[in-house]
Amino acid sequence: MFGAAGKFGTLVTFALLSTEAVSQTTGFPPCDALISAGLGNRVLLATSDAYETRVQSWWNASGRLRPWCFIQPYNTQEVSTAVKALAASGSGAGDWHIAVRSGGHHMPGTNNIADGVTIDLGMMNSSSYDATKNLASVEPGAAWKDVYYDLLHNYNVSVTGGRDGGVGVGGFLLGGGNSYYSGRNGLGCDTVANFEVVLANGSIVDANADQNPALWKALKGGSLNFGIVTRFDLQAMPAVDLAYGQSIISSEHSNEVVDAVVQFTNHPEELGGDALITLYTNTKTSEDVTIVIIRVNTRGDLNTTSFDRVNEIPTLKSSWELKTLAGAANDSQVPAGMKTFATTLTFLNSPSVLRQSVLLHTQLVSSLSSAIGTENFTTQMFLQPLPSYFGVIGKRKGGNMLGLERIPSNAILWTGGVAIENGDDTALGIAKAQWSTMTANLKEFADSSGAAADLIYLNYADTSQDPLGSYGPENVAFLKDVAKQYDPYGWWQRRVPGGFKLSRVDV
Repeated sequence: MFGAAGKFGTLVTFALLSTEAVSQTTGFPPCDALISAGLGNRVLLATSDAYETRVQSWWNASGRLRPWCFIQPYNTQEVSTAVKALAASGSGAGDWHIAVRSGGHHMPGTNNIADGVTIDLGMMNSSSYDATKNLASVEPGAAWKDVYYDLLHNYNVSVTGGRDGGVGVGGFLLGGGNSYYSGRNGLGCDTVANFEVVLANGSIVDANADQNPALWKALKGGSLNFGIVTRFDLQAMPAVDLAYGQSIISSEHSNEVVDAVVQFTNHPEELGGDALITLYTNTKTSEDVTIVIIRVNTRGDLNTTSFDRVNEIPTLKSSWELKTLAGAANDSQVPAGMKTFATTLTFLNSPSVLRQSVLLHTQLVSSLSSAIGTENFTTQMFLQPLPSYFGVIGKRKGGNMLGLERIPSNAILWTGGVAIENGDDTALGIAKAQWSTMTANLKEFADSSGAAADLIYLNYADTSQDPLGSYGPENVAFLKDVAKQYDPYGWWQRRVPGGFKLSRVDV
């Protein structure tokens, strides 16, 4: 089994450094409560050797906050003990809070905290497979590249998970989970047969189609509003090498790229084994924008015709080969350590809106180049097909909370952001302001063109956006009812404020 001392070795030293028990009084009530509960050997203080190493492991440099302490449970029972201890210590006054980290890839403040405790699930990172049920059991702190490697080499199976290998399991699945396999299996959350969950009172429950079915459905897109998921039991499939390639294209061919994206997005479900991701990015040496198209056939068919339109476009460089999912995920990691800002929108599959997004992005690159210097930032703008049959697949599998069925036709999931190379907060502030304005202008154009779609995809959303509210009144009401049932005192809303909370949704 691939656990903390895995193939890539990133957690080995950290695991050894974090076993020394903390026994002294810290003066921080929640940290002292964890120590009193017998978890002293799972607590990291700022004076601990491994503390700063762990802080630096957050992907977004702006998210590298320093809590009073980290608590690093190794199993579900320790998560339960930690939650009960923290709940008991938080009944009085005090402006401190709790964060929960899976992979540490989301926006600052959603999975880490300064004044309080961060529950760091990084030591819960193993994967296993039950052939009798065809289920892969994956812990929340694992990174997808490690999950794929483990399942491939130990069991020759795979699952519907993230494309960026460094992304963590927990946040990806609880926010939906867009995948190369979404055209075949639905979103990642649609493939979860069972969630093991620690509730606010410390109790441990299973949520599936038979046990706690409302909680099972709510967790498919409902994020951290009900409890901490400590194990995901996922529908598995035989491991097959991907047919995988990238096309590097000059921006002068952007209109042809847009037409190819529109055509691909309108493909029927019968071609759901093919996936296309289109990326526009600046070069950092000039205001030029380069286009990268990722082409994938999840059945390993190098002769698929789905990309014929793309392949007609002249390229600067192109590849097309068989590659394991583990290898593709490991090669597709977004570099860590920069301060970033990102937003997302969804709109109908309209070529005019796509072209407007390209124009606005080009204008933003020029504007930021003048404001902060071309060499000091990188932008990425993604166009991802969101055909209506994604929602149909989800409904067939018990339904999720994203409300994809409310989108009237095939759509595009648009997302992107800007990363500041030198960590300059002034430059980041300028970039945030300009990117946010660009997002608002694109939304206004989509609205005026009759191409608006309500979905704000949670896994790509900035904290200024409202993904839960975009699920629609019926789904929001359902989520709130489930939260009231499983967290009647609103502990996850009050003490764990980071991320997207139902208590802040007015729908």
